[in-house]
Amino acid sequence: MEDQILALAEARGAKAEVFSSDENRTTVKFRANEFHSQESRLTRGYGLRVVKNGRVGFSSSSDPNKVGELVQAAVDTAQFGRQCGFEFPAPEPLPTVKTFENKVITLSAMKMIEWGRELVDAVRARVPAIKVDVSLTRTYFERAVSNSTGLRRRFSRATLELSATGLLVSDGLVRISEYENLSSGGVPSIGVLADRIEERAVLARSRARLATGTYPVIFMPTAVPDLLYPLVTGVNGKQLEKGSSPLIGKVGQKLLDEKVVLADNGVRDFGIASAPSDLEGVPRRRNVLFDRGVFAGFLFDLATAAACGTRTTGSAARDYSSQPRPDRSNLELAPGDARLEDVLAGIKEGLLVYDCIGGGQSNVLAGDVAVNVSSGFRIGNGRLTGRVKDTMIAGNVYEMFRSVAAVGNTVRDLGSYYVPFLMFPGLKVSTRD
Repeated sequence: MEDQILALAEARGAKAEVFSSDENRTTVKFRANEFHSQESRLTRGYGLRVVKNGRVGFSSSSDPNKVGELVQAAVDTAQFGRQCGFEFPAPEPLPTVKTFENKVITLSAMKMIEWGRELVDAVRARVPAIKVDVSLTRTYFERAVSNSTGLRRRFSRATLELSATGLLVSDGLVRISEYENLSSGGVPSIGVLADRIEERAVLARSRARLATGTYPVIFMPTAVPDLLYPLVTGVNGKQLEKGSSPLIGKVGQKLLDEKVVLADNGVRDFGIASAPSDLEGVPRRRNVLFDRGVFAGFLFDLATAAACGTRTTGSAARDYSSQPRPDRSNLELAPGDARLEDVLAGIKEGLLVYDCIGGGQSNVLAGDVAVNVSSGFRIGNGRLTGRVKDTMIAGNVYEMFRSVAAVGNTVRDLGSYYVPFLMFPGLKVSTRD
């Protein structure tokens, strides 16, 4: 089909690139301790980008019987498209990356339901009053990119993710979330997940108060992505092209604490966003964003790189209905040498955060954040003394990351984030009481 579309586009005097996507997703859900649903969804479509008379045209379709209309629409839109400053890539050797485990594909929906039931029962055996929601999602992708320069890329990826949320009424509603990436073909760590939920449920039974002020704050791995989001927005090459990134002109400058080593790794084995090539067919790689606090560079696709006078970083993302754009893949924050118990022991009064609600960014491009803490605990004399309510942390992430007191020595796999805990020596914490 891709070759047919290319031939029709070239017959109309255009250089062309065809992107095709097949996605098959099965989700099993438990709600409030009971099996809720099993859902399957198949999505298939084609996106065609053409260059004719130096301008870019695009169209998409989910109907394989309308290839002629797809091609004509792309060619017709080219006369109104932006000037093209890039060339479609030629074939290059690809890196080796594990994205497919047969055990994931052969896993039955009944087995997913069985795992969900086991986790619900294990959590309830530890915390009888809790209501547990569980989702297991298995996704199979086939992606292909072909273009007029002879490039032909096709790869498959299978992912399996488990997420669980415990809801507990204890002086208000307590939400306790857990996650496990099972894409490598492993089985859920039922006991470990249940123990983590129980530990936080026990802590949540005690209420603690923290006055508004500046405190040392520990962000557990599950909360770290909320802080990384503004940084990732800033390193996106599209923001450089628009002139809106706060990082413009700062490549090579030390902007963050030297403990911070942040990379975008599209070739991490069994990462949720891993692939041998990006979605323009360019080989994926590990792009260092901040190296010991020094800003190393932006993420680019072909068009954005051309507009900024540089080369693509193999960071093109897309679905079949849209043109490529630069985006992150799997974010890795390098571990440090700190043990959580040692860091806790050194805090007289502070806050430990497991989860935030929605991120709460006020000005993402500038790096400003105001996060509502949905699961947080007061630290008193080196131990967790109870759950805090109605708590918010505000600040600027670039300023926060200039002073990082500790980085955890272990990393949590959160699917497309691989992060340790972080401890900041003094953040502004606002509370209602």
